[in-house]
Amino acid sequence: MHLPEFAIIIPACDEAACIGPVLDEFLGVVDPEKLVIAVGVNGSSDDTAEIARKRPVLVAESEQRGYGHGCQAAIDLTKNLFPSIRAYVFCAGDGATDPRDLRSITAAYEQGYDLVLGSRTMRLRNWRSMTVRHVLANAALGLWCGLLSGRRFSDLGPLRMISRRLFEKIAPQEMTFGWTIEAQIAAAKLDAAICEIPVTERRRIGGRQKVSGVTWRRTLSIGCKIVAAGYRTWRVFPPQPARGKPVFARSNSSRQREA
Repeated sequence: MHLPEFAIIIPACDEAACIGPVLDEFLGVVDPEKLVIAVGVNGSSDDTAEIARKRPVLVAESEQRGYGHGCQAAIDLTKNLFPSIRAYVFCAGDGATDPRDLRSITAAYEQGYDLVLGSRTMRLRNWRSMTVRHVLANAALGLWCGLLSGRRFSDLGPLRMISRRLFEKIAPQEMTFGWTIEAQIAAAKLDAAICEIPVTERRRIGGRQKVSGVTWRRTLSIGCKIVAAGYRTWRVFPPQPARGKPVFARSNSSRQREA
């Protein structure tokens, strides 16, 4: 029996209109011997969880609404069932994530990186799927993230892969809009091995947009919350002394022994 090495974490809130097709697409691409899919349903008022349970995936529920609460619920369930998991891949539950990008994300992780970030803004053709407001907001937040961490970031996208060791070292506290920026700033401050790779951004196939497809006023409000979360993270994690090799980087041979 092969135990999965990676967990695909898909947070979902009121995504009944799209979670079924999204999961079916992922199930058609992933290798079940290496990856397990876990859906973290957070504060949903529809039948998102019931639809997900009709598929061969793990489903965890949290009454607390928030992106991070969904992710954490799925992670807690996954690591309890499969201690073999050594990294988490976070994906959007609305169809915007292209499952074919999982191969390049995991390939980069296997090269020794402990945080692999999927950048949507690195591909100009993605701008047709993202509103001008979305592109500008993410570029500005990436700049803010870079100013706080001392490292340049081009995006705060949902598709990313993080080693379990680094994730547990960060112990995320920003459970709503600050979930993504916290991980990036904390990883940089901890001198982890990080890389960005271009990924595809597609139009969501259903459900209600909660961040980018909203009013300018709502976008500004969410942006301010993310900025504040980044500042709190910067305060929590002191800078690490420069090292010849990142603290969390490991060779491929050590990864193979670990598996």
